[in-house]
This record gives sequence, structure tokens and C-alpha cells, in this order.
Amino acid sequence: MAAQEWLVTKSMKLSKFLAIFLLTSQLWLNTTVALGAQSARGMLEIQLKDHREAIDDFTQVKLLIDKILVSPTSGLKFWQTEWQEIPPLADAIDLTQFTGKKAARIFRGEVGAGTFDAFNIKIKTITAVLKKTRRSASIKNTVGPVKLAFEVPARGETLLVIDLVVTDFSDHPPQGYELGIRGYELYTNGKLVGKIPPE
Repeated sequence: MAAQEWLVTKSMKLSKFLAIFLLTSQLWLNTTVALGAQSARGMLEIQLKDHREAIDDFTQVKLLIDKILVSPTSGLKFWQTEWQEIPPLADAIDLTQFTGKKAARIFRGEVGAGTFDAFNIKIKTITAVLKKTRRSASIKNTVGPVKLAFEVPARGETLLVIDLVVTDFSDHPPQGYELGIRGYELYTNGKLVGKIPPE
């Protein structure tokens, strides 16, 4: 009888040990998967170029870039949307050198993989020189946040090419030259997935 009781007690202890071991293993696995998902990284590249309109009026349009901001998708918690700042590679570019198919790379680096719903290029100053007069000219900065859903896949690559445009509104005084965003091209793993305006 004593042997049977000892066997039952031993069996119960073994069952408890196995249950605790399985529970601990499951918790460890869940934590590892969650941390792996959080630490997954992808490559993001951002380029700027100018759409030919009034850019030919200038010998120089130097943009001093303050910062680049992207907004991770907040899902249902839309009130918790925050901008994530990424440092520009080049803080200044001459936009007259990047027209047509040529673009200036302002960021390339690894970021946390995930989905985003907006971007913003913060420009500190614009220094412009007119061709005709060889004098400095004022260009109003109207570049602001743009709503755009895009993804940086884990171990993948996303390229965002932002098409800026300098427009001459001087025939509508007191307006003059303005810098704005005309559109963008979005590539994921080398494939074009979005373009505004479409061609």
C-alpha cells in the first residue's frame, strides 16, 4: 500500500513539474517571438528630386534639411500617433542638380519593420539665386506632412522618392515662388507599388 501511495505521489509531482515546464516553455517561446517581431528590421531609403517647372529660373536652390519624420501606423489607437524622427544623411542639397531622373539620397538606413501612414520632410531654410539677376530670391516653403500608407518589410527594402516642385506664382501678387510637394514614387523590394501623380 505504501508503495502505491509513493507511486501516486511521485506521479502527481511529475505531472506538476511537466505542467510548469510546458507553461514556462510556452511563455519563453511567446516572449522570444514577440521580441523577434519587435527587433525585425528593414531598409528604408528616401530621395528628393525636383519636377521641372520654375527650377530653371535659378542657378541654385539650396535646401537645408532639418529632419525627416515618419508616422508608424497606430491602428485602432489613432490618438497615440507619434512621429518617429530619422536623421538625414545630407543636411543640405542643391535642388537644381536633381531634376528629371536624378535624385538626391537624403536617408538610407535600417528602421524597425512595420507599416507607416505618413511622412514629413522638415526644411529649415531655402537659399535661392535667380539666373537673370544673379541675386538671391525668396522661395516660400509649403512642404508639410503627407498622408501615405507604406510598409518597411522585415529584411526587405522600401524606397520613397519625393518629387518637389518650385512654382512661380508672381503673376498673382503678392505671391512669388513657392516650394511644395508634387508627388512621390514608392517602391517595395524594387517593385513600384505607388505613384502620385500616376502617369
